[in-house]
Amino acid sequence: MKEFAVVGRPNSGKTLFALNFAGFLGCKAADITFRSHDGHLDCRHFLLTEAKRELCGNSSHKTRVVQSMILSVPVGKTGVSFKLSDTCGVSEQIHSDQSIRQGMAQTLGMIRSSDFIIHIIDLTDVSNAYLQSPTNIDREIYQYGIARNRYILLANKIDLAAGKERLAKLTGEFPQSTILPISALYSQGFGAVKTYVAQNV
Repeated sequence: MKEFAVVGRPNSGKTLFALNFAGFLGCKAADITFRSHDGHLDCRHFLLTEAKRELCGNSSHKTRVVQSMILSVPVGKTGVSFKLSDTCGVSEQIHSDQSIRQGMAQTLGMIRSSDFIIHIIDLTDVSNAYLQSPTNIDREIYQYGIARNRYILLANKIDLAAGKERLAKLTGEFPQSTILPISALYSQGFGAVKTYVAQNV
């Protein structure tokens, strides 16, 4: 079974994307397996509405461990299962909280070990300072993903005016990647993501 790791900065919309994408594929509920940095597994059953209330939020680093769901995507006349794994947000700074440092390390491991990387960038973060920064974790994820050739970039918050304005800047910064504009909140652009997954399971 192929695993797709959802990665990006904190608060880029990774968890909301994962849960709403499960809904887009027809799920009303999901079994989510929480995998800690030391390998401990905890599986919980959620209605997607419950999962969004509990697992999504505006606080930074709401997600601290890998959260995986087994989903199915139509391929021809059958459905093919795949694993979608949400991860702790990564940044350039070394965080003071040990659990967040461990979560970030786990994410970096997922980037190396997963079959495909789904990299989410919040378009509203794409400022001139962001583009000119000599140390940019998104650029590092992109370069690694392009080298692996199993990578796609989702440009989140295309529903906002600021997001639409900054899409061209993002495209210029990451020219070798397929970039799919999405709204994790409103499930916009999810048809193209579904096509990508179906082509690669």
